[in-house]
Amino acid sequence: MKTQSDIDSIVREVTFNAPIEKVWNAITCPKAIQQWFGSAASFELKQGQLGYFEWEQECEGRFAMRIETITPPHYFAWRWMFQQDAVFDEATSTLVEWSLTATEKGGTHLLLTESGFLQPNHKQANIKGWTQEIADLQRYLDN
Repeated sequence: MKTQSDIDSIVREVTFNAPIEKVWNAITCPKAIQQWFGSAASFELKQGQLGYFEWEQECEGRFAMRIETITPPHYFAWRWMFQQDAVFDEATSTLVEWSLTATEKGGTHLLLTESGFLQPNHKQANIKGWTQEIADLQRYLDN
């Protein structure tokens, strides 16, 4: 039986052959993020700060975001808008949570969750998006 959280959440788990500090930097540093997640990222790594992610070719737009929680190097959460070029609005944003755990062999286990989708088509679009973005993150970490 599906629960409400199954319906409105995307969950991805992957283990990277990279130390937790490298993965943390890849998901929290705007200069690193724009190497694998869109074409630009702008924010100050501080709780409550607004910023954006931008894609120039795939979906042509900026997506407003806000930093929610920072617990280095294990947990990072932000909210973002599904609608491109929209002003940030918590009520219509989704929550993206990155939980990192160091593995015994020096790698990093990632549990990524995006929740709070208001429409099924928004979730479907991001399911495909996260598959690609996680693959891009893997390539970035391998370099």
